[in-house]
Amino acid sequence: MPLARSILHVDMDAFYASVEQRDHPELRGKPVVVGGTSNRGVVAAASYEARTFGIRSAMPIAEALRRCPDLLRVKPRMSHYKSVSRQIFAIFREFTPTVEGLSLDEAFLDVTASTTLFGQPEKIAGDIKQRILDETRLTSSVGVATNKLVAKIGARQTGWIDHCPARALRDSTRSATCVCHPGNRSGNSKATVGGRHQDRS
Repeated sequence: MPLARSILHVDMDAFYASVEQRDHPELRGKPVVVGGTSNRGVVAAASYEARTFGIRSAMPIAEALRRCPDLLRVKPRMSHYKSVSRQIFAIFREFTPTVEGLSLDEAFLDVTASTTLFGQPEKIAGDIKQRILDETRLTSSVGVATNKLVAKIGARQTGWIDHCPARALRDSTRSATCVCHPGNRSGNSKATVGGRHQDRS
């Protein structure tokens, strides 16, 4: 019997901004954006502290400063982000050769054939998160599913590891509950696909 397909979607948390906060302790816990160093620029990335003010990527820096006058702006270091990204992708390839990079900080991993070596997909997801944290001091969000779409939805569930079967999206008129395993942030253990999120307080 063929193995059930297992897809991981890994998304680094606020990647550019998190790298800057990691490298510069004085930025930790403060609202930080990467980019927008001129008043006519735009935000390339925002830390979670900045996001609490509604600041998002591609927002004009003038609007970001209006929302948060104490906002700290950092010049992008793309070559450095690429170097950190290579380190992260090297970790991915230790678990599977089937890695589809979507950007410097996001990828799909097909771990179907990896389960005999590394255990169940949820364990692989947890191990990858921990390896990234141990080796780069950066956090990530991972979704686990039988297809890319649902894995990506899982990774967006506030930094949780979600295992959502493909049937979860089969009936678009009905919410489908997914079993979730807490990742790097606190929360409860259920979410829905195709409807409102639940038990996320």
